[in-house]
Amino acid sequence: MATLQQLSARSGRFLGWHHEQLAIAQDTTTDALVIPPLLAGQRISVKTIASTNNAKVQSTISSDAKVAAGTADWTDWPAGAQIGTTSASIDAPVTALRCITGTTTSATTIWEVLI
Repeated sequence: MATLQQLSARSGRFLGWHHEQLAIAQDTTTDALVIPPLLAGQRISVKTIASTNNAKVQSTISSDAKVAAGTADWTDWPAGAQIGTTSASIDAPVTALRCITGTTTSATTIWEVLI
């Protein structure tokens, strides 16, 4: 069984969901981040900050059971693997997201998700 991450609820001026993971090491695939049920076409904003390494985000529409079992089918985000700060929107339906970093030694990556 895979370890799953959960979004945090946001309150205040902008209601919704947020996730931020700091200092992802090189050559890492993060645990799947479960996305709550959304309306078709609802946008999920995703950003990676990879100063010297590359990073990409993948999404899946596989069932929650497949995500939990580690057998989900994953699709790269439109930006592909990028160095620097990259933002993109991914449209629902999406059941989970994850971030994958490159192999550059001692590089770290940050990724954020906002719904």
